[in-house]
Amino acid sequence: MERIVDRDRLASALVATRAIAPNILEVSMQRPAGFSFLPGQFVRFIMDGYQRDYTLVSHPDDDTIVFCMALIKGGRFSNTIVKARAGDRFQFSGPHGHFIFQSAAHQPVFVATGTGVAPFVAFCRSGVNSALLLHGVPNPDQLIYRHLLEPCLNTYVACISRGLDASGRLKGAFAGRVTAYLETMLKPDAYDFYLCGQRAMIKDVTALIDDRFGGSRVFIENFD
Repeated sequence: MERIVDRDRLASALVATRAIAPNILEVSMQRPAGFSFLPGQFVRFIMDGYQRDYTLVSHPDDDTIVFCMALIKGGRFSNTIVKARAGDRFQFSGPHGHFIFQSAAHQPVFVATGTGVAPFVAFCRSGVNSALLLHGVPNPDQLIYRHLLEPCLNTYVACISRGLDASGRLKGAFAGRVTAYLETMLKPDAYDFYLCGQRAMIKDVTALIDDRFGGSRVFIENFD
């Protein structure tokens, strides 16, 4: 496991925030001089008495660094970022993490829930386009970055667990969780699985991989 040293801090000023879905913000900040990262890595924001990790969704060569942030009711960092204005300064360490795209041994399968799609946005923006992506959300209005991911990747499947009915079916969507798609729709074979989301999803998908997709490689990033 990577040892994260928070004393190696960088500073950045907020450029802008914009809502991209209910309770989800895209946050743009100035890129500190000399800061570089690999698609899929994250930074650790360091506030008074607490810390929060967020994956970069921008291209490594962009002038700004961009994050996708879910707003948590009553969350300390959520309250801070909602009230922040352009020019406000933040401290962070990084980049951190090893959830980066590897040379493919098998067909890549990206599995994300909610804002766990963030590293796959960075992958896509850096030129990765050969994957199947399953993005699991409760309702279609939470399919962040669909406009970018759908035309970029070989196959994009929105997995809608609650808000998809016969009268409002989203074209190409799967009615169910990502686990149900893997159980019923993906042919048993060896794949390169990249999993990003809550621990419960990762636990369930990992068990399915053990049962149905022997010989697969698995790369994991969880955020709870």
